[in-house]
Amino acid sequence: MESNVDIPDLTDTDLARLALSGQLRRLSESLRLAVVAEDDKPLAVRDGALAADLWSLLATEVPQLRETIVGYLRASGGSWQDVADLDDRTEDEARARWAGASTRRSPDPAAEVAELDAWYVKHAQLEPLARVRDPFSRLLSGREPGGRECLVCAKYANLPVPAWAGFPTPPGGHLVDDGTWRVGHGPTPYWPAGTLLIESRRHFLDYADFSTEEASTLGPLIKRFTEPLKEATGASRVHIFSCMEGTEHFHLWMVPRVDGETAGRTFIADPGYCTFPEAEEVIGRVRSALERAAADR
Repeated sequence: MESNVDIPDLTDTDLARLALSGQLRRLSESLRLAVVAEDDKPLAVRDGALAADLWSLLATEVPQLRETIVGYLRASGGSWQDVADLDDRTEDEARARWAGASTRRSPDPAAEVAELDAWYVKHAQLEPLARVRDPFSRLLSGREPGGRECLVCAKYANLPVPAWAGFPTPPGGHLVDDGTWRVGHGPTPYWPAGTLLIESRRHFLDYADFSTEEASTLGPLIKRFTEPLKEATGASRVHIFSCMEGTEHFHLWMVPRVDGETAGRTFIADPGYCTFPEAEEVIGRVRSALERAAADR
């Protein structure tokens, strides 16, 4: 993965920040994997094994993390009294305890910076840093924050994007990719099964920027999918909306609401979620419904 970081520019503070951030990333991943690793075991065994795994993990990682925090604080100008305040010791006690603390330095800082940029973007939600390129790099010395980028364009350029932006190939593949529009399932952690995401191929903001082709084809596209989506999901309503707040690229959501779900704006605020296999299954049913509709015409 390429990085825009000029390594000779990295200060001691930058390198200490890199060491701390890299360790926190690895610890976060280790904790996540420890939880999911026990998923296939019986409940009683799983809970005991998870507790033991987490205890062992923290016993190993936390002492090293404390050393790295002290290294970061000292590299960024903190005094021994600042360290003492963290550790509830006197200044002399803190100096004696932590003077020999070592901070792991990356053998390839440029690669680790690039990995942290990609990791943060992948796991970001709606924080401001999720809307700029290289969110970790911008925290380093002498680097200006990048501007907001289009997450739809970045996604299809195979650049890191937050999970809520979706994937270049959605569950079950695109139902339409005709040079004007793409239609596929929405990101599964944020939308119920059957949610369709319509994206313009061309980069523009909203309805005011439609070309003649886009204006004449969007309505028929929505009509084409509404009945098959109801059939595939059993929904009594399909909510359709767009706001372009997450990214400034025209996109529109078709969200099925089945009977029993809270209606209207309350539903849109918290529509639910689904798994990847559930999304693939519904997309298969939508595809079949589309084929039947085409055959009946």
